[in-house]
Amino acid sequence: MNILHISPYFPSTKANHAGGVCMGKEIETLQKWHQVYVLTFEASEFDAGLKKEYAEDDHYHSVKINKFTRMVHVTLEPWMPNYFAARSSFRFAWKLICLVKKYKIHAIHAEYASMGQYLWIRRLFPDLKFNITEHDMTAQSYERKVGDSHGLKKAYLGFQLGRVLEKEGKYCKKADRVFTFNQKDKRLIEEKYHVQNCQVLNPYYGIEDDVVGNDVAESRMTKSKGIKAADPETGTQPYTLCFLGQMGRDENYQAAMRLITIAERVKKQIPQLQIYIVGNRPPEKLKQKENQWIHVTGFVEDVDIYLKTAALAVFPLTLGAGIKLKVLRSLAMGTPVITGKVGAEGIDEAYQVLIPAETDEEYEAQILDQLLHPEKRALCAAKTRNYIREHFSW
Repeated sequence: MNILHISPYFPSTKANHAGGVCMGKEIETLQKWHQVYVLTFEASEFDAGLKKEYAEDDHYHSVKINKFTRMVHVTLEPWMPNYFAARSSFRFAWKLICLVKKYKIHAIHAEYASMGQYLWIRRLFPDLKFNITEHDMTAQSYERKVGDSHGLKKAYLGFQLGRVLEKEGKYCKKADRVFTFNQKDKRLIEEKYHVQNCQVLNPYYGIEDDVVGNDVAESRMTKSKGIKAADPETGTQPYTLCFLGQMGRDENYQAAMRLITIAERVKKQIPQLQIYIVGNRPPEKLKQKENQWIHVTGFVEDVDIYLKTAALAVFPLTLGAGIKLKVLRSLAMGTPVITGKVGAEGIDEAYQVLIPAETDEEYEAQILDQLLHPEKRALCAAKTRNYIREHFSW
């Protein structure tokens, strides 16, 4: 079977964000049995770098977009949610038609609800199957943003939520199959959109082969931005916190700023504390927080080394929806994770291995408890790896 994989950004196991890595592993797996072609947007310098690596591979195709082209489509398509309209492109649509013809595509695998807008392709090719993978339920993300906003922003987001409910529901109903990454999203989509063709796709792939030993970790650290030497016995930095995320996304930016506020209180009791905020496109306000103990790395070649050597991964998320791949990746690295309901959903809502916290005071107390009791932290780390092997292996 010939499959065309379409996505809003470049999928690759070399990607600097969990979603891109997950998509990359999906493609690698499908390639064992099928011919898989990729059509994606090239929306950043990082995407452009990945495109160069695949330049000689005719299975990979991309269309460049920038802020200007996204604004044009948002203006020209007021009936679409802005988030979806920013993924519209006449060139992408034309290339989609050409690739389906050229490679005699049997099925399209669309990543994220926003890519469901290209379902119209089936009018030209009636035998074509079209599947959508919902990395998260977009409407739930907007519902949380509306609840967290006030005034004109709340009104604007409420209007956008209405558009999202209309379009996301339409795409899910028309798709041949909808995949989610957890049972919670499957249930939400079935109940809200009355969809019957939905099933769960394991979002993770197990990284037993990817976890580096301490000797390799030490050599990688010399190439990483600002990272300190780890304890040779444990392989971690005993008083270090890590936050991972695409920092251009508002939910990650807000959570990182919140973590810094919490950590400032922890620092008074543990002077050795260090924090690494790891991820591409950090806003200027976040970068201004950087000092001798707060490290805002921006893009890094290897996100895993920061997770591997951190004593704790802390994700004080209040926005966003769906399964958080950064939480899964931290657990797979054997790094204890402190997070709330938003971070735990679809992964460990009973808190068998995750460390629960909701308020700033609870986060502060849990961080202090874990950092001051290394034996408790070591026990938690062992449980996290086993939990991932049992529930999220590919």
